[in-house]
Amino acid sequence: MTVPVVLDARIMAYNRTGISRYIRHLYEGMASLRDLPSPGDDPFPIDVTVFASRRDSEHLLSDAWARSATAWTPPHHRLERVALSVEVALMLGRAMPGRSGVRPVLHSPDHVCPEPLSLFGARQWATVVTVHDLSFLRVPETHSVESRRYYSGIYRTARTAERIICPSQVTADDLLDMTDADPERIRVIHEAPDPRYVASGPVFRSNESRKPYILTVGSIEKRKNVKILIEAVAAMSPAERPDVKIVGAPGSAYEDCVKLIDRNRLTDCVEFLGRVSTEMIASLYRGASAMVYPSLYEGFGLPVVEAMACGVPVITSTSSCLPEVAGDAAILVGPEDVDGMRDAIQRVIGDPDLSAGMRARGLRRAASFSWDRAAAESVAVFLEASRA
Repeated sequence: MTVPVVLDARIMAYNRTGISRYIRHLYEGMASLRDLPSPGDDPFPIDVTVFASRRDSEHLLSDAWARSATAWTPPHHRLERVALSVEVALMLGRAMPGRSGVRPVLHSPDHVCPEPLSLFGARQWATVVTVHDLSFLRVPETHSVESRRYYSGIYRTARTAERIICPSQVTADDLLDMTDADPERIRVIHEAPDPRYVASGPVFRSNESRKPYILTVGSIEKRKNVKILIEAVAAMSPAERPDVKIVGAPGSAYEDCVKLIDRNRLTDCVEFLGRVSTEMIASLYRGASAMVYPSLYEGFGLPVVEAMACGVPVITSTSSCLPEVAGDAAILVGPEDVDGMRDAIQRVIGDPDLSAGMRARGLRRAASFSWDRAAAESVAVFLEASRA
């Protein structure tokens, strides 16, 4: 019997990056699997209802999954734990009146889940939660007080969810280390780059400089550790310095980075590009001599595999999940090792054979991550949860 899955997609109406992209790629991947020819008459094992925000006027997943319902509770609302539960219960009652023999599944893709309601001692639905990272516990100073308060729901979620999806083994280990999660309920499912990140396509060319450039991608917050890249470039002689292009929204570390650039007289070679389109990022990846991602903590680190998929050598840090994701395809540097970062950049720029080998290994590594695989593995987790 087909398992009803309710996707909590409310956040897509508020933010198009991060978790919203995860939702889109995962559920479009599931729709692709659903639409493949079936070896027999067996139906696709899940049937998705998109629980969308009342602000979602664009119906962002309607091309993949036509059935939807409107949620009135905003994401991260202080009453979400109870209010969303009531909405889910009412929606399931309307969608499946009198249906028995199969337990619905609620997929909460943003770290915490609403309180599961019970009827005659049995929960009305099983919950699958995706925990993308534990930055709000590992590096709490990078989150606001309000954000930390909301995400403190992870402790209850870890105890009550039937299954928890983590994008890396490091995130799973963090969850076990910092909460009472049952290891038998955790499943590691790697994420994947956006399909638009490929090696073929437009290549960024600067009209102002013929120098090679280094690229880093991510919001300019302390956790992303952009300062070590700036310090590494400052440690080079002026003749050796590549250009540096920084893609991402200004965050908690932006002012410090600007001061560091000014103090080291790097304004002629470091450029903040802000937020740009996926297509622009892809072209920047393709034109870069290397992508540097020195983050202090990540749950997966998508820019690493995005850059590899575009055929760019990657230099990343030894922290958190980044060695797990990069495999043997990147140069790893300690997140506080300025000299090591400087040397790694100079090696990649100055050694064409090393660069070519890293490009080839990176392409192979990126190809090992797939949204179709993530979709198939997630469907299997939903079926497990329904039977739990």
